[in-house]
Amino acid sequence: MAEFLRAQAAWRLARAGGDPVRSARCAAALLDAAAYVAALADDDRALALLARGGCFRGQVFDPGPNGVSITRWWQYRDVPQAGPRDLMAALAAAVGMAPR
Repeated sequence: MAEFLRAQAAWRLARAGGDPVRSARCAAALLDAAAYVAALADDDRALALLARGGCFRGQVFDPGPNGVSITRWWQYRDVPQAGPRDLMAALAAAVGMAPR
């Protein structure tokens, strides 16, 4: 999952032309989330929800089109969203596995 988040941060930076400040904020938040996810234990509840939602195919994380959209626009808005755990919850909700 960390690799996916780093790739999405790179995607966002590659498309920074229209609004570089927002793009940088989004990319920084995704890199922060990547570092956060990389430090999680394999049995983390949020990771388990994403796994049950079918987001992992072997070692590859794929949250589907809705999850990709959520990730690419994370922290892009004027009002900052919450942190990495909230991104994971949003992704889990996108695949129908919202935390309870």
